[in-house]
Amino acid sequence: MKKEVWKALGYGLAIILILMLTCSFILALLLRFTTIDTNIINLLTMILAMLILFTGGATAGHRGQEKGWMYGLLTGGAFLLFIILYQYLGLEQGLSLAQLPYLAGMVGSALIGGMLGVNIRSNPAARKK
Repeated sequence: MKKEVWKALGYGLAIILILMLTCSFILALLLRFTTIDTNIINLLTMILAMLILFTGGATAGHRGQEKGWMYGLLTGGAFLLFIILYQYLGLEQGLSLAQLPYLAGMVGSALIGGMLGVNIRSNPAARKK
């Protein structure tokens, strides 16, 4: 792959990692210091994961500047690979069929983020054209 693809993918994955760690810390604090129900935490975790992968895909698409669907798909796929490896090597568990819709939703969210991220312009002069 080209250097630009790796750079865009790296930015997207870095954003995902930073946001995931931050949200995990905040959710852990919520679990520790409040009486919030775990079902609400599970729903909140899924919503945050979708938003984070959307943001990571959008960042990768923005950095790539073209073919946002590809950057979003690569970002979501790399995250999916990380989750599979962590679960298999770290937790000694395989994927279950119940996880597949969630993981597909996350990759789809990154894909959509990548498509929309291409259209984000950082230069205000470029918007006027």
